[in-house]
Formats: sequence, C-alpha cells, structure tokens
Amino acid sequence: MPNSAPQDSTWDPEITYVVGHQRPDTDAIASALGYAWFLTHSGYDKIRSARAGQPGEQALYALKRFGESPPPLLTGVAPTFEHVAEPDAVVLPDAPLSAAMARFAEGEQVVPVVDPEHRPIGVVTPLGIARAYAKTLAAGGKAPEPTCADLAEPVPTYRERDRVSDHRNAILRMEGTHFLVVDEKGFYVGLAHQRGILQPPRAKLILVDHNELSQAVVGAEEADIVGVLDHHRLGNPATAAPIPFTVDPVGSTSTLVAEKCRDRALDPPRSIAGMLLSGILSDTLVFRSPTATARDRAAAAWLAHLCRIEMSRYGEELLSSSPGLGARTVDEIIDTDRKAYEMAGVHVSIAQAEVAGMAQMQELPARRDEIVAGLEHRRIRENLALICLMITDVVTGRSRMLVRGEERFVSALPFSRSADGEFELGDIVSRKKQLAPALYNVLESVA
Repeated sequence: MPNSAPQDSTWDPEITYVVGHQRPDTDAIASALGYAWFLTHSGYDKIRSARAGQPGEQALYALKRFGESPPPLLTGVAPTFEHVAEPDAVVLPDAPLSAAMARFAEGEQVVPVVDPEHRPIGVVTPLGIARAYAKTLAAGGKAPEPTCADLAEPVPTYRERDRVSDHRNAILRMEGTHFLVVDEKGFYVGLAHQRGILQPPRAKLILVDHNELSQAVVGAEEADIVGVLDHHRLGNPATAAPIPFTVDPVGSTSTLVAEKCRDRALDPPRSIAGMLLSGILSDTLVFRSPTATARDRAAAAWLAHLCRIEMSRYGEELLSSSPGLGARTVDEIIDTDRKAYEMAGVHVSIAQAEVAGMAQMQELPARRDEIVAGLEHRRIRENLALICLMITDVVTGRSRMLVRGEERFVSALPFSRSADGEFELGDIVSRKKQLAPALYNVLESVA
C-alpha cells in the first residue's frame, strides 16, 4: 500500500538523509521527498528522503492522493554501538585453544567466545593463552589442553541500540579496549573497539523546512549537517565545514525544491510534483497566507501542470482533509504541528492546528479544558516560559489562540482576550510571519 511507511530503526553512514522537522507537516514531507529526488537526478549518490516523526492527516491525504509512500522514519541519528561493532568471527566454548591461536596468528587482538545459541560468554586474549601455556609447562606438559571456554574472560557488554555518547566517559575510564555488543535478545553482534567509540561514524543530514537543532531529528547534534534548504528564520547549528545553505523568504520549502527542478530542466514525476504542490498549497493556505509570494504561485502553477490537476479545487480539498478538533486526540491537536523557539533567553513553543470552517471551530469549547491541561503539562515538562496553540480556520482565514505560561508574558500579549488564557487573533494565520515575531517582541519587552 502507498502509505505503509517503512521504518528505519537505524541509519546508514553511507547514506545522506534529506529530512524535515520532528513533527512533519505536508511541506516537510513533500520537500524531503522532492529534494531527495532532485539531488539523486542531479548526479548525487546515496541520497534518501526521511522523516523525523509521524506525518499529519493532511500529509497522509496528499501521499495517498498521489500514490506516494511516506519517507522512512529515522528514530534517531546519534551513533550507537551497532555503528561501531565489528562482526569479528567467534569460537564455540568447546573449541580447542589452537582455534583461538589461529585467529591471533591472523592479527586478531581478542577472540569472542559464544555459546551454541550465539550468546557471548567472554573473550580469549593473548595474555590468557600465555597464562594457560605457562600452567601447562609448570605441570610438565601433562595437563590437558584447555578449551576456549576455560580461558574466556568477561568484558563489558553493550546493546547495539545504546547511544555511544551515553557510555563514552565510563569506557574511557576502563582498562580494557574491547567490548562485546549484543542485540536486544542478547545475541552476539560484534566487538567494539575503543578507537571506534572515540571516533564513531556520524550520520549525514540535509535539513529541509527547518534549520534549528531543537526541531531536528533526535541526535542531530551528533550528526554532520551537510546542507540546509528552508524558508524559516535562522537558528542553525554550527558546522565543521562550509555547506550548501539556502534560507529564502518564500511561503514553502516545496517552492524552493520546485525552482531547483525547473532551473535544471528536471520534470519530477506526477507523484513528486503532486506532493510539492501539496506542500505549497498547505503552507500558503492556498495563497491566503501573508507568507505567499509570486514565486510560490509560479512554482505551484508549474507543478499543477505537471501533475495534471486543477490547483484551486485540489487546494480546498487538501485544506479540508484534516479532521475537526472533535475527531483528534489532545496529543494530535497540540503536537502534530508544534515548533520550539528560543526568544529573549527563554524557551517558547508554538503549535498550530487547522480547522476547515466555522463548524469545526465551534468544536473548540467542548475540548478547551483538556487542551489547556495538555498545554500546561507540556509547559511544565519542557520547562517552557510560554506555550501557545494557534487554531486557524483555513476557510475564513481567522485564528484563536490558547496560551499557558508565565503571567508576565501572558498578560503582555497584544491580542484581544476572550477568556482566561484564550485570545482572538483575528486575521493572523501565519505562525512564522505574524505570530512568532509578535511573541518575540513581547518577550523582548518584558524579559
């Protein structure tokens, strides 16, 4: 099925991943798919699209509409013991000592010993062999040759999914330099060497639709950011070397991808063109958002021609595809499209939920208390100075906002208060261009 998303439990150091933010909206999914396609067809090797979270209902609607599969899920990109484990050959417990010696003659430093079920028992070392032969000589050569099980020494064992950085300091304090790695069931995976733990491989990421580590896939601070394509404010991490970095004030990252394709005379297939069109229409609210530009309109028209679709009609279908507030859980309402910011030295989170028409907006009062409780829970858990939920009616182009936070910030908000912690935003529909700058100004003035 098109929407049966593959799951990447780990990452491949040979692959460069094009990935959106942790709560991928339609534009994040579309631009990851589209930019990976563009780079691949521009001659770059081993490029793969990815996602850092579960796509929203609107993105899933677009994927199904155009027969495209979601990008694989990256659950995290920090180096794990799986990435530093070397699958050294093993010996069984009843193997004679000569079997281990043959391995040492081939240049191995230690030899793993595993039981018949492939669970590690320990390792044989050259020092252990020397001691065994010394004992045999002391006995006049009459002692039976020991087996590998007799000489297996215990060493620290780590699971393959454990993050290397979580254990690096402890490992550096140990005398040994070799460690066993097992899978989740305790079966042998390989040996980890201290040199690999000190310098593990790093994931290679191209960030789309974001440029801040706080919004990136888990573990991105331990990866190499090798490119950025975005349309948001700057909040980018430092990089070890110069990288291609594009942040352009258009309404959608999908617009930037479409422009790159058009400039190279590369016509994406219908499924990719349709997703890029969906990303533009979604982020610009079918060009009703103040973030929409002439470039977005031009790119969308080109893509609509490629995928043979009537743009305005499809745009309204796309915006109406998200379920109403009554059909969503509190987690879905708050977390499907939520971004973290640092403003005036404090942490802020802004979520946006879209509804299609007054009927869906009128579902808010019945859900208000539990949504506010959910906001407060996240505010405390994440140590936020302010958390906001912007509820936008994409049909009327008007928004309301629920807020929890420090009273000095809440009381300074320049919006019409309709209830405790609830504000009318009027025709504010853009988090990026309208709400976030307004909040930034408030926090700067109060902090």
